[in-house]
Amino acid sequence: MRMINAVPAVFMIGLSAMILLGTSDLPYWVETTPGARFFPVWLAGIGLFLSALFLVQVVRGTDPVVLEAPERASVVRVLLTVVGLVCLAIIVPHVGMVFGSAVFMSYLLLFVLRQRFLPSLLTVVVVAVGIELIFVRWLGVSLPGFALTL
Repeated sequence: MRMINAVPAVFMIGLSAMILLGTSDLPYWVETTPGARFFPVWLAGIGLFLSALFLVQVVRGTDPVVLEAPERASVVRVLLTVVGLVCLAIIVPHVGMVFGSAVFMSYLLLFVLRQRFLPSLLTVVVVAVGIELIFVRWLGVSLPGFALTL
């Protein structure tokens, strides 16, 4: 067994445990509906289960897949995506969730993935309008809106 192959499983086990611990103060069930902890518990539970299965495969040596180090271009894409997510978290309180998401999607499609302009623009508009119509208008979810607090 190569120890490097166990890293993803150990990472996911740790992440799942952090989700469980980080949401321990939230209610699992509120009267007749799932509470704020309902989805994180199921997500962490499934993550723990699948990660444990993967770890068993790695330890037994029954996993035929050999993990390879990512190429330089892949690492750059991941780092640019993380930078974009950090910027999204910074701008959302100021420009709103819908507009901030549209800017983030544009950045990913045009700059990180280098997709064609017109299909990317159409995708961004459809998704942004869809978020506004479905979540804000139809479901009544209170997303951060535009605030002039720059």
